[in-house]
Amino acid sequence: MSNSDWPITAVTVVTEPSKCPAGFTIIDKTYDKRDDADLWRDGYFGKRICRYMCVERSAPSVGRDVLVDVAVINEKDPIPAGFTCVDFTSDTREKAMKKKMLCVRYMSCTLTKDAIAELIILSKGVRRPPNGYNLVGELNNMALCFKMAGFRSPNAEPQQNTVNPPYSPNYTTETPLNNMSNVGSALPYAINPTANHTRPGLDRANSLAGIGSNHQHTSHGPQQVVQALSGVPWQINPRYTEMSRLQDIMIPQIGYKSIMDIENEYSYSFNIERSVSTNAGTYN
Repeated sequence: MSNSDWPITAVTVVTEPSKCPAGFTIIDKTYDKRDDADLWRDGYFGKRICRYMCVERSAPSVGRDVLVDVAVINEKDPIPAGFTCVDFTSDTREKAMKKKMLCVRYMSCTLTKDAIAELIILSKGVRRPPNGYNLVGELNNMALCFKMAGFRSPNAEPQQNTVNPPYSPNYTTETPLNNMSNVGSALPYAINPTANHTRPGLDRANSLAGIGSNHQHTSHGPQQVVQALSGVPWQINPRYTEMSRLQDIMIPQIGYKSIMDIENEYSYSFNIERSVSTNAGTYN
């Protein structure tokens, strides 16, 4: 996978093309006509204010987020849930956009196989995105578009103490009773423990096996400190140790209702309310 195929991992805005951060690529030209992609072009009089978007691409790796969505909203609108607002420039900490706000959403690359691979800006008046791109919104009379691409998710670190699910993933609501005879093979404990675990006394001899106990050396020799959980046994409730009880669990069948069924069952015409409203207007 070349650098150009890497997913976007960060988006920022700068005031000048020369202020583009290291490792970022600046979007200073429109995609279609190669015009200036200034996001704050406001006139020919007074001090000119410029804003340019910059993106960072990185190889997918565990612990790194990738860009999965972009939104353009009005500056008085609430930020969409799960999004982050790019509200200041990275070089001068000034307002990033004029009358608009650029919002981005990131996700861990281990949780998705698709991410935004490219952001482009179309010239003024162009509102149809190129093939393979999606239109986001308008920035300074220019259109912002993005293109999604798939990537190979990095292998996450193996999880420890993982217990395989004791049920079949192909379970459907049409099966009222699950066969749970194979539960015991997947449990991390014995179904019928042979040894009875009794709570040891909280003395120095028995607190050696206690959870959270440690040692302190004094002038009289090593002294053991008993913690709050020292000597507390960890075992399954005896009521669940017999497999026969687990086999009698009944899973009820959940009925399915279509949209038409819901409409028929909960439909209300409001005829009484309309009649009362009409009569009230007549009497007045």
